[in-house]
Amino acid sequence: MVTAVDDGPYPVDATGHRMIDAVGRAAALIARQHGGYPEGGSRCDVTMLQIIRGPDAPIVYANPGARPPTPTIEVVAPPPAAPLTLTPDHAEDTPIDLSGLDEIPWSDLEHAHGRAEDIPDLLLALADPFGDWDQTLDELFGDNLLHQGTCYSATAPALPFLSRMITSGALPAKQRLDLYVWLLIAADRWADGLLTDADRAAAEGRPPQPGAWTLDVHSAVDEQLPALLTRWHTEPPAVKFVLACMAALYPHHGRQILDQITSMAQEFDGTQPGAYLLLAGALVHTRDDQALAVATDIVAWEESHDPDWLNATNLAVAVTTGHVLAEGALRALGNIE
Repeated sequence: MVTAVDDGPYPVDATGHRMIDAVGRAAALIARQHGGYPEGGSRCDVTMLQIIRGPDAPIVYANPGARPPTPTIEVVAPPPAAPLTLTPDHAEDTPIDLSGLDEIPWSDLEHAHGRAEDIPDLLLALADPFGDWDQTLDELFGDNLLHQGTCYSATAPALPFLSRMITSGALPAKQRLDLYVWLLIAADRWADGLLTDADRAAAEGRPPQPGAWTLDVHSAVDEQLPALLTRWHTEPPAVKFVLACMAALYPHHGRQILDQITSMAQEFDGTQPGAYLLLAGALVHTRDDQALAVATDIVAWEESHDPDWLNATNLAVAVTTGHVLAEGALRALGNIE
C-alpha cells in the first residue's frame, strides 16, 4: 500500500477539488510504476492520518518541507442549463400486461437483501396507477435491484417488465421518465464495472472484467431498446433526451433515431443537454475521435466527472465516453419543466 500525503491548502471551490484530483492521479501514477493500482482513497485533514492508518503504521517523510508544484487547473465554465419539458403528454386508460411475471423463479434469484421473492409484488405495485409510485420505485431499484449501483441475479429479469409499462402507454410522462432513467442507469453498470476494474487489471496483466451480473443487465436493456425506440415520436423532450442517451450506448439500435438525435442536438446547441446529445450522436456514428473530443470538453466543466475515465487502460473509447454520457445525462436532466 502506498499512501501519498499532501496537506494543501487548496481553494474551497471547483478548482480546489480538481487540484486534489490531480494530486490523486499523480499518486496513482507512482503506484502503477511499481506494479500497483489505485483503489479508492480518502480526503481528510492530515491530522487524521494516524487514526486511519493506525498508531503503528509506518509514516515516512521522504522530502519534508518540500512538495511538488501544485497542479495548474483551468476550470471551464459550464454551458448554460436548458429546460427539458415533459409536455405534451398523453397517457391512455389501458391495462399493463405483466403476464409471465409468475413464470420467473424469483425465489431462486437474489437482490441486495436476499431472495427476490418480493420482486413480483413490487412490480405489480408499480403498475398500479393508484399506488405510491416514488416509494415503490425506490424500494424496487434503489434498495433492491440496483442498490448502490450493484447488479444482482434478479436485476436483468425485472427489466422487461419496465419496458412493458412504458410501451403500454398507460403511464404519464413523469413515470415513464423515471423508468427510462433506471434503464439508463442499469445499462451503464457494465461500463462502470469495467472502469472500476481497469487499474487493477492493468497491474495484473489481464483485460478489465465487468461487475457481477452487469453484462446480463446490459444485454437485457439491449433487447428492450427496439420496442422503446418506437415511442420516440410520442415522447416529450425530457423523455426523448434520456432515450437518445440510452440508444447511444447501443449504436446498432441508435442508428434508427440518428437523424432525430442530430436534430435535437442542434436544437439544444450550446447548452448542457446539447453537449450530451452531441456526444450521443458521435457514439451512434461510432466516431471515436469526435466522441473523445466532446467527452473531454464535458469533463472539463462537469466537476463530478472523473478525468481518469477517459484515460482508462485497455478500454474502448465507446465504453469510457459512454460512461461519461450516462453519468452526465442524469445531471443535465435536472432542469425539467
